[in-house]
Amino acid sequence: MAVMAAVVGFTHLLTGFDNPTLVRLVTTLLDGPYTSRQATYDLRRLGRKGLIIRMHGSHRYQLAPLGRRVAMLFAKAYGRVLAPGLAALDPQLPEALSTRSELATAWRRLDRTLDQFINDGLAAA
Repeated sequence: MAVMAAVVGFTHLLTGFDNPTLVRLVTTLLDGPYTSRQATYDLRRLGRKGLIIRMHGSHRYQLAPLGRRVAMLFAKAYGRVLAPGLAALDPQLPEALSTRSELATAWRRLDRTLDQFINDGLAAA
């Protein structure tokens, strides 16, 4: 996922991106080690899936049209579904706001039920 996020960041580059550039960005995103060998593997997989295209006569890559559509899907899903959903599930969200969301209400009910189940199990043991 971090690799795709990094590749999406290269969409504006007319000259494309290369392996070392991808390694630097993914290492920053993961906040951990990411080797050139891993980048080569990921680039090969993204190319086979049609998400990136190797530029003729070089070791540089560009996002393919399918890759752009997938990138837009990820961006929209994050902005419209994931971020608001995670915000509704925030345990520090005030009760007045959480009761407005069916997702937050269901999540809190599940959380309370699980806590009760665990406490009953520990008390029985």
